[in-house]
Amino acid sequence: MAHASLNREGDPPRSDRPGARRRLLELAVGAAWLVGLAAVLEFLSVLLGSSPLAAALAGAVLADLVAARAGVRWSDPLEEAAPGHLARALRRVGLGAALGALAVLLTLGASVVLGWASVEGGEPSLSSGFALVRAVAFAVRDELLLTGIPFATAARAGLPSRFALAFSALAHGAALGLTPDATAASFAMTTALGALTAALWRRSGGAFAAISAHAVFNLLAGAGLRGALLDVTWIEGALTAGARALGGPAWVAAATLAALAALVLRAAPFRPRALPQRAP
Repeated sequence: MAHASLNREGDPPRSDRPGARRRLLELAVGAAWLVGLAAVLEFLSVLLGSSPLAAALAGAVLADLVAARAGVRWSDPLEEAAPGHLARALRRVGLGAALGALAVLLTLGASVVLGWASVEGGEPSLSSGFALVRAVAFAVRDELLLTGIPFATAARAGLPSRFALAFSALAHGAALGLTPDATAASFAMTTALGALTAALWRRSGGAFAAISAHAVFNLLAGAGLRGALLDVTWIEGALTAGARALGGPAWVAAATLAALAALVLRAAPFRPRALPQRAP
């Protein structure tokens, strides 16, 4: 499948942008890929509901296969051909992990200072490893679906990537909003997490940093604060992954994630200065 070259902001050159009719067609196709994949993933989740780990792994594999058909790439094809691609991918994984961890630690620190939480040492166990695998699998599934497809669709439709970023952030929140236990605070936090991962995808031109940030944030806010690393007792509100986040801690996390997303967008693109040219 052909992929349009992107400029430094992740947008297609003006000369490559299609007409209005073609743009609408590309948007409709992208919406069909997103809605169709979301429906299949929901069916798979129900089918494998008795085994959350199996559901997470199967969902990640399916999302990767379908998103690839929809034109999603883990990184820019031109960049993959440039020397040092593996090292760049690992640095982006590290950057995403650092930002995800920073958001949790800043929120936890503020919660302790404000008297919303007390912290004791945790006791890591074998289940922590399963929690890590689940977090990564869910992050792969969600980022390919909610971030990768919107960015690929925007590129094909000739739309600026900022529209894909806004859509992706809201799509993360909307996906959570469909759950019955969602609160306004958890919606805001998840939308802000989507904004951060979309900003990382836009700046790096691929999935590695976005998936890493998503996985580490959810891992630390979930199992990490429930005994795997720290044992946190919430006195007011709670910071956790998903719909159960509520109150002050969730709002602080939302503000922290939004601030990190803004900083990422202000930074220079995480791309090599020179890329090999695609053969005509």
